[in-house]
Amino acid sequence: MRTISAAALFFLLLTPLAWAGETAPFDPEQPFQQGFSTSVLRSLLNGALDVFEDHLEITGNIIPDEVKGDRRGNLRLKFYPEGKSKSDQHHQAEGWFRLDPDRALQEFHFRFQSPEEPAKNFSRHNSDVL
Repeated sequence: MRTISAAALFFLLLTPLAWAGETAPFDPEQPFQQGFSTSVLRSLLNGALDVFEDHLEITGNIIPDEVKGDRRGNLRLKFYPEGKSKSDQHHQAEGWFRLDPDRALQEFHFRFQSPEEPAKNFSRHNSDVL
């Protein structure tokens, strides 16, 4: 009788451990499916992108020279602290570069302009280039 009760006690203690080992696989998307729907997440992302586009404008280009093999380009960044929709006042940064692979020439220039400076002073002078 003692052996039967000891065996029964052993199986009773072992059964919960066996069930604990059979957990369902983790689904990383489950919290999002429960807490947020996909449309709510998309609307939050679209709202963040709208705010980003309202405060920041980035333009630029890269122009390869087929004859010489060098590359020129520029990048212009405008930051609107109050947003484009509320004010035209902005901070501006402009950079341009030239890479010549034959002569290992690399030129990089960068310039900032705050809203207090008039736009006519924003020309390419060597005095305001970093």
